[in-house]
Parts: sequence; C-alpha cells; structure tokens
Amino acid sequence: MNNFLKKLVGFSIGPFAGALISLITIPLTTYFIIPTEYGKASMFTLFQTILATLLFLGIDQAYSREYHSSKNKLNLLQNAILVPFLLAITIFTICIVIPQFVSLVLFDSKAYKLPAILFGLMTVLIVMERFIMVSIRMQEKALEYSVINILVKLTVLISTFVFVAFIRRDFLAVVYSAIIGQLIADIYLLIRYRRLFNLKEFFFDKPLVSKMIKFAIPIVIATSLASLLHSLDRIALRAWSDFYQIGIFTAALKIAAILSIIQTSFTSFWVPMAYRWHDEGKNIKYFKIVSDSVLLLMSIVFVGVLIFKDLLVTFLSADYIDTKYIIGFLCMQPIIYTVSETTQLGIVFSRKSILNIWVSVVSIIPNVLIIYFMVPKYGALGASIATAVSYIFFFTARTYFSNKCGMKFSVVKHYIIMFILFIAAIFNSFDWPNVVLANTLLLLIVVVIQVSTIKSIRTLIKERNLSSRSTDLKELS
Repeated sequence: MNNFLKKLVGFSIGPFAGALISLITIPLTTYFIIPTEYGKASMFTLFQTILATLLFLGIDQAYSREYHSSKNKLNLLQNAILVPFLLAITIFTICIVIPQFVSLVLFDSKAYKLPAILFGLMTVLIVMERFIMVSIRMQEKALEYSVINILVKLTVLISTFVFVAFIRRDFLAVVYSAIIGQLIADIYLLIRYRRLFNLKEFFFDKPLVSKMIKFAIPIVIATSLASLLHSLDRIALRAWSDFYQIGIFTAALKIAAILSIIQTSFTSFWVPMAYRWHDEGKNIKYFKIVSDSVLLLMSIVFVGVLIFKDLLVTFLSADYIDTKYIIGFLCMQPIIYTVSETTQLGIVFSRKSILNIWVSVVSIIPNVLIIYFMVPKYGALGASIATAVSYIFFFTARTYFSNKCGMKFSVVKHYIIMFILFIAAIFNSFDWPNVVLANTLLLLIVVVIQVSTIKSIRTLIKERNLSSRSTDLKELS
C-alpha cells in the first residue's frame, strides 16, 4: 500500500502542478480573448487532437502491452514508433508543400501559411513525445514523468503570456502560444532522451511489429470512433450554432479538464501497475478495492466542483458566465473515464482489443442522437448533455465486455452514484436560489452510499500494517 500511494503521489505531482498552471493560463486567455475568437482557436486544437490521436494507430498502446514481456525494450520502442513517425513526416511534408490548403482546413482561410507549417512540425514532435512519455511511464518513473508534464504546461503558459501581453489578442495568440510552447518542450525532450533514438543497434523486428499491429488494428478503429465522439460536439456547434457557443463550450471544457489531472495521474501509474498485478496473479478483490476507491474520490471531487462552480467560473471573464450551466455535464467525462479505467481491465488482459470498437459504437450512437435533436436548439448545453450521456454508455460498455473477459466484480454502486451525479448536473444547469445547499446535501448522500468503501480501505490499511509489523519482527528475530 505504501508503494502504491508513493507512486500515485509521484505521478500526481506533475498533473497537479499542471492544473495550477492551467488555472493561470485559462483566465489569462479568456480575459483578453472574447468567446468568438476563442471558439476559432478551439477548432485548431480540435484538429490537432484528432490528427495526433489517429497517427499513433493504437501502436502506443500495443507498446505498453508488450513492454514487460520484451527483453530488448529499446528496440521495442524503436519498432513501435516507426509507423507513426513515418505518417507524421508525411503530414509535415503536406504542410510544407501545400500550406494554403492546410490553413484553409484549420482556419477557414488560406492566409495563415506559417501556422500551418508549424502545425506539421508539431505533429512530428508530438509523436516522439508520446513514445518518450509512455516509456517513462512504463518504467514507473513517477517523479520524472511529473517534471516533464510541468515543463510542457509551463512553456505553453509563458508563450501565452508573451503573446497576449505584447504581441496580439486574437485567436492566433492561442494558436501560436500552443505551437511554440509545445515545440520548445518537445525539443528539450528530444535532446534529453536522444539515447532512445540511437539506431546503432536497431533491427527491424517484423514478427514483433506484426504482433503490435494485430493488437493495434481494432484500437485504430476504436480510437477513430472515440476521436469522433470527442469531436462531434464542437463540429455540431460549428454546423448548427456559432463561435460564441463553441467558445463557451471550450472554456467549460478547460475547467473540466482540471479534473483530468486526477485522470492523468491515476492512469499514468495504474496501467503499468495493473499489468504487473495481473502478471503476479493478484486477487481480484484488490482490483475491486481500487475501483471502489476511485469512484469514491471522483464522486466527491465532482460534487466539490458543483459546490464551487460559481467561484471556478470567476477565473474566466464575465463574457464566459454561461459556462456554469454546462460544467456539471462536462465534468462527467473525466470522472467516468477515470473510473472506467478500473473496470475495463479484462479487455486489455485478454488482448481482445477488438472489443474497444464495440465500446466506441455503443458510446457514439446516443451522442449522435442527442446532438442532432438538442444542439440546434440548446447549443452548448445540448452538446454537454450529449457528452455526459455518451460517457455513461462508454462506462457501461467497457465494464460489460471486461466482465465477459473474466474481470468480473460488482459495479452496482458505480451505477447508483453515476445516476445521482447526472441528476445533479441537470439540477445545476438552472439558476436555483438554494443550489449550494442542495449540492452540500448531495455530498453527504454520496459519502453515505459509499461508507462500505471507506470501511474496506481502512481494513486493507490495517492488514497491510499488520503484515509489515510481522515482517519486521521476523527480521529482528
């Protein structure tokens, strides 16, 4: 337990520090840039996210899956990065040859050739950064992983400050600061970890690459669908609403993303640890305790956000006040995703990555339906409801297929809590005079329902302490 908590804290330092930096970056951006311009910048970020996700082809996840079973880990990394890197180079070449076309796709104008070329360069560096970070994570180097996360966030913050304070205050300020901040951080990473790309002992391992591609192909399809799921809300807002609604939605996403510090922290150390526990034949009760504990933590954090949502919104300018009505729905995304990481392990342990396709299909259907009927009328609110509902389906599908693969434990409590959180998000989408009191009462209800989880955690800690004392006595004797 001590080692478990030690690694959790180590992996959490970077994301928590990154969240503090984001708390500065978000108001710095929204104070100087109006929602309409912010909405334009968000479309650039959206295309970057979609492209970066698709370039990996799921091979980064295949690399994680093969890491502990591979003896030559350096060659494993170099074989894994080969295909994504070549694809990134292709994108970079396109950006150099026809920057006007890329500019038109990104910004709805052919005038921004330099940002288009920098976008291509950033694509290449992001691929290399991703595999560096996965390598560090799989080695469970918690502190090192956190320091790098802080570096990336800090460079973007400094770039943002320079642009909005001294250069310009339109959507290109966000674009340039994101590009330049990312480039500086990634160039540092490449210099520091250049040994990972030393090809002196490299050999193309065709069976290994084939094995990773076989594992990754279903993930590619699932990732494409998941990327579509993450993007449909803003695409729909662009088609049926306006840049103001996109700006409000994106600003609320930025606040919700602060919760992703917990998601990132937990996932970063949990994935390699879960693989190790599985290889060691760890009893399933430990996986359930982790799942229940994460549910407890995330549900308390969710209600905390609702209680203090008015305070959180003050970090933005007055132009973004409407974000408080949708923040509850958007916060369900990182909450539910984090919990699902503890209930979907049967899929990865069994190597049945094809099931991820069905997870994405189950998630995207309600998303499309709700977006179609609600976004034209309700704008950002409709998009946020679609996101929340789709992630409930996402959790349900992940958990169901994992159970079918042998990782089965009760999740009744999970569904009860998620239902309560969704009702709370609906309640907080209106102006009510006693909403803070109601949210405080909700916090009490959520804790009472999960008292058994608190007892389980206390029992486990006592067992660990007794085991530790017994070991110490044996050593003394």
